Amino acid sequence: MQMICVHSPKPKFGIRMRNFINRLDAICHPFPGTHVLGVVGSLLLIGTLITWPTVGETGDQPDKTMPIPALSMLTGVTNERVVPNNRFDVRTERVQNGDSLSRLFNRQNLKPQLLHTLTQAETGGNRVSQLNAGQTVEFRYTSDNSLAELAIIQSPFHQTVAIHSEAGWNIEQRHREPEIYIEQAQATINNSLFLAGARAGLPDNLIMELADIYGHLIDFVYEIREGDRFIVTFEKRYLDGEFIEYGNILAAEFVNAGESFLAVRYTDSQGDTGYYDENGVSLRKAFLRAPLNFRRISSNFKLARKHPILGKMRAHKGTDYAASAGTPIYAAGDGKISFRGTKGGYGRTVIIKHGNSIETRYAHLSRYGKYKPGQKVKQGQVIGYVGMTGLATGPHLHYEFIVSGVHRNPRTILDKLPKAKTLPKAEIARFERIAEPLIASLGAQRSHAELAFQNVTQP
Repeated sequence: MQMICVHSPKPKFGIRMRNFINRLDAICHPFPGTHVLGVVGSLLLIGTLITWPTVGETGDQPDKTMPIPALSMLTGVTNERVVPNNRFDVRTERVQNGDSLSRLFNRQNLKPQLLHTLTQAETGGNRVSQLNAGQTVEFRYTSDNSLAELAIIQSPFHQTVAIHSEAGWNIEQRHREPEIYIEQAQATINNSLFLAGARAGLPDNLIMELADIYGHLIDFVYEIREGDRFIVTFEKRYLDGEFIEYGNILAAEFVNAGESFLAVRYTDSQGDTGYYDENGVSLRKAFLRAPLNFRRISSNFKLARKHPILGKMRAHKGTDYAASAGTPIYAAGDGKISFRGTKGGYGRTVIIKHGNSIETRYAHLSRYGKYKPGQKVKQGQVIGYVGMTGLATGPHLHYEFIVSGVHRNPRTILDKLPKAKTLPKAEIARFERIAEPLIASLGAQRSHAELAFQNVTQP
């Protein structure tokens, strides 16, 4: 089969990608075959989305993209566009471990009195003295070598700026609104989701986001089939014509074992963002299929198994997920931490209560997350890290799912749990206005790719 690529950029396979593959066997399950169908961009998409007043997506193909209207039309947030000021002599400091603002002032040969008056001007969230390693700090001087501004660069789009005048310091937040471009990518899976996405020009983070979107519906270790395919619409963000970063996935279609699953990104009137199908039903289930990114399942739920250390037959009342030491472990669902500590052969363990009848347990942790007993956690928040404390032969997560005091198979119980939420009627009309052009563009891209494939393969 001949590979088709409509987009221009070629995927870059290097050390970073090889490391990523090693960490993400969950979405890199191998299949026979060597070819991946990749199709990116569509003129039909531009005609549909240029009139759509909402958030856009990015990609790696500038010649196949088109700017969309301002984000404020959907979010109601107005971002101040700050034009860089070239009047200043800018001297940059990179915050190192152990650095403080006082140390940076010393390196700039600035007087302590100036720092003192600056810190006195801090109020609420307008603070410049709380620095994080890796941040960039700009000291902006006038022509007479006087400090006019101090800027903490949080991101290319946001900075906290202290402005000095004869009256003292004033601290403000400055935002820049990115230029947003929309792209699409499409691929057929012959080897793995990751390789198919990479050959279609998708970066690592978008492939992972795609896997996360469908992680409640599809088991990417056991349920991916050769010939599965996907189409994804996403953002690319620029400042002053320069690419800065990839944005969100706006919409996607994933075909698994012949069944199509649509996903549309939508922010409701309460400000909560999620992915929904064409009927406004959330793709997010009450519980994650797996509470981590893992390499493989090293041991399934079994009523009788020979213990690898004790050598005795006993029930294995959970699922073991092999993963590298230090891999983050997520709360499988919303709940409250009921236990955090050492628990016999389980080693370091976290237990979460989900309502009155459901409990999840996470064992053999190397260390804990920041949440303590009694605190509430939301699905996807980090509650610990993979280790091999207790009775363990290698780094892995032992994960248990308990319903009304009875251990259940974590990999099969999810289909029997409560269904995902549906948007209320008051949200449906607005959701449909956003979803319809996106879904139509996915269909147009699918038809375009099928036609191109037929033209290439026909004698």
